[in-house]
Amino acid sequence: YASAPGAGMDIVTRETFTDFEFAFDWKVEEGGNSGVMWHVDESAGDYPWMTGPEYQLLDDAAFNDGQINKNSAASNYDVQAPSESVTRPAMQWNEARIVVYGNHIEHWLNGVKVVEYEKGSEAHQALVAESKWTGYATYGTTSTGHIAIQGDHGAVWFRNLRIRSTD
Repeated sequence: YASAPGAGMDIVTRETFTDFEFAFDWKVEEGGNSGVMWHVDESAGDYPWMTGPEYQLLDDAAFNDGQINKNSAASNYDVQAPSESVTRPAMQWNEARIVVYGNHIEHWLNGVKVVEYEKGSEAHQALVAESKWTGYATYGTTSTGHIAIQGDHGAVWFRNLRIRSTD
């Protein structure tokens, strides 16, 4: 996948995953913004974000006056806000974990479960309908796919990436 012209590139796994745990450390520059998408289906759209839900990576202090919202770090990007703010300041390492087991999804940040939902449930579909994804018929509908790391919104660093398939 390529990002917008002149921007960075997304990194996408060759392997696809259905049920998995993906743990990684991340940090962004001041004002930084990135994300990790999963269940990405390259045949259903030109970009990973068209199909895969996103775990948001963000310098929260630089956006929304530092207030928690559905675009904060560890959110289900533009769909569901984290339950609390536990993100560390820009240029400090954060520990993230995405757990996908069937339709059960969890987002963890710095040891705290901050997002939990059932993908495809009525409650989840209602949140998607109120998001920017409402016009994308394939968004969040796949049950298997690639994992993609977004690379076009400023500097982001990763270390200790570990994927464990639980199929």
